[in-house]
Amino acid sequence: MIEALEITLEKPFFVADWHVDPSLGRISRGQKVIKLEPKVMMVLVCLAQEAGEVISREQLESTVWADRVVGYDSLATTIIKLRKAFEDDSKNPQIIETVPKRGYRLIAAVALVNPANNKKITESLESTASVFATSEAKIESTKSHFRLNSMTERNKTLFWIATASVMFVMLIIAIVYIANVNNRNVDPINGKLSIAVLPFKNISNDPQQNYFSDGMTADLITDLSRLSALSVIARNSVFAYRNEDVDVRKVGEELGAQYVIEGSVRKVGNEVRISARLIDSRNGYNLWAERFDGTLNNVFALQDEVTARIVKSLRVTLTETERTQLIHKYTNSIEAYDYFLQGWQYFWNMSREGNPIAREAYLKAIELDNTFARAYANLALTYAYEYLNGWSDDPKQSIMKANEYANKAVRLDDKLSQVYWALGIIQSYSRNYKDALETSKKALALDPNYADGYGLLATVLNYAGKPKQALDAMAKAMRLNPRYPSIYRMMRGEMNFNARYYKKAIDDFNFALDSNPEVQEARLWLAAAYVYSGNIEDAKWQIDELLGLDSKLTLASFEQVIPLNDPTQRKHLIDGLHKAGLK
Repeated sequence: MIEALEITLEKPFFVADWHVDPSLGRISRGQKVIKLEPKVMMVLVCLAQEAGEVISREQLESTVWADRVVGYDSLATTIIKLRKAFEDDSKNPQIIETVPKRGYRLIAAVALVNPANNKKITESLESTASVFATSEAKIESTKSHFRLNSMTERNKTLFWIATASVMFVMLIIAIVYIANVNNRNVDPINGKLSIAVLPFKNISNDPQQNYFSDGMTADLITDLSRLSALSVIARNSVFAYRNEDVDVRKVGEELGAQYVIEGSVRKVGNEVRISARLIDSRNGYNLWAERFDGTLNNVFALQDEVTARIVKSLRVTLTETERTQLIHKYTNSIEAYDYFLQGWQYFWNMSREGNPIAREAYLKAIELDNTFARAYANLALTYAYEYLNGWSDDPKQSIMKANEYANKAVRLDDKLSQVYWALGIIQSYSRNYKDALETSKKALALDPNYADGYGLLATVLNYAGKPKQALDAMAKAMRLNPRYPSIYRMMRGEMNFNARYYKKAIDDFNFALDSNPEVQEARLWLAAAYVYSGNIEDAKWQIDELLGLDSKLTLASFEQVIPLNDPTQRKHLIDGLHKAGLK
């Protein structure tokens, strides 16, 4: 046992050759300085106080998150951030070691910066933790107040949201017009014009409005992708460039897009301005640039007028279905739409903490407009992900609610590809493979450019026992979404595993875990893939790492939710996990 030192939140100390300064919330080595969040620093201090000893999850959670109920991924995320800051390898740790089913241990040498002059700190870590917890509670209260209760401020911005959404739709007129004029530039794969819409910048001096500009960009992508003449790069690909100053020529080359749209949103008093430009990515020249100015009055009448102008301007290139889709409104309630955008922002974090916040926002949206189909669809997904990730105390109830809300979304609006995508995901989790296959085809019929729609089709085919067909569909999803998220690689890894392409599966799962080490599903499949590739040691390590994050994980609990239809494939996966050490 290493001799205990008086490590506190007030005095600096060393971990290996890293200088840790808790009072400034940072660690440094040479010229490299890294800031740590308060909770991350508190976990580090807890581990350093008992260096060389195993600290249980319960001890860390009760100290750092005093008087708060937290999910297992709160601590897991914190450990991941610490390892990243220290450049530590979780597989061959030099700083922090995971001890399966017990907790974590700081294994690096710990020393005080100046032990001779170091004074004893009388305040306990619990007292300090309480201060942090109180501060965090105030922050959370403020965030919640803004998120769901700050109606005074919301009333100032609701008309802005509606006006901005109208003016975003106006961009379609110019975009498609320029695309038709320059029809010599087509996607060599599908013969369509390829366009990437970069995330519009929020320049309103209010960072809390980021969710709005993100949501509006995503909706513009959705509207454009419905037009049969265009090939539109998927949301995940373009959002990889969020908050970056980019070279549009490089973006065009990376994404395979002939045209790039970029812009910004600003509100000053009662005036709203959206600036946008269309750029030829081959040479960086502006083909079109425009400012859209509007007031906050009579926004719904303006929206109807703009929609009519779109239909008239694009009548030559639009089909009847496309005309209907472009004039379609998700909701007549601007406030409901605002809650939907907030929920969307939290939902895509894919975290245990963000999921209930997203659900709360969707419920608020539905309370304001009980015909809001997309809000019902996304509400259903919060229950589906709760079911699949083991975040529910009653999995059967969760998947039942997911099915209920997804089916209601389709009944409310059967012209939206997103509601079919949600329903298809939930049907596959419920092992209704035939229905899920038909649902995925309906989503793609409504939106042939829908990358996630092809991802859904691939997932359903894989779960239904057709992994090689699934790989073909997944290739189309990746072509439409060239900067695809890590979940695409995880999904493809499962397909490669079922097709017995273990080396490819291992590459996919490792890629997914490098992007997001918290994904339990990827680590489980990776362990089984290692078993069948003959690497039992790495397989066992993956299971040990999982059990360190979630000691309640069992083979039976995973088998209960994994939606594999083919009994041979199902047994193959479960046998692999058993050999890897999962009980």
